[in-house]
Amino acid sequence: MSENNDYIQLPPLKKDTPADVVAFMWEYMKVPEDSREKVKNLLKDANENGVKISHQAPTLYDVVPKEEIAEFEELMRKTIAGIVSEASSVACWVYVQKYVKHKTLNEMLQELPDVGQFILAMDTWFEKLMEK
Repeated sequence: MSENNDYIQLPPLKKDTPADVVAFMWEYMKVPEDSREKVKNLLKDANENGVKISHQAPTLYDVVPKEEIAEFEELMRKTIAGIVSEASSVACWVYVQKYVKHKTLNEMLQELPDVGQFILAMDTWFEKLMEK
């Protein structure tokens, strides 16, 4: 993979290729091109000759301890849950305003201008859904 290429494309693989093998291949492709041959040769030696790799492999990226990221993970879960909850609430509100109270799009936009784009999107989606 060249330094200028930000994408990885693995070749077609058999359906029964174990997930850990695919994951390893993916990580291997992230190794800089000039280091791949060295990594491959070390693995060949280890497999063919029973050689134990005694040196510490170079760290290609930092492994963050679970404790260090736990708070961030929890905050992201709460944030995403909040976004989904708020989006669901507004979607329900648009449905009630449009089909129960028979308000126009402009009336809804005037009532909640801060979420105008979402109201417009939901109104359009409901229109298309009801056409079916």
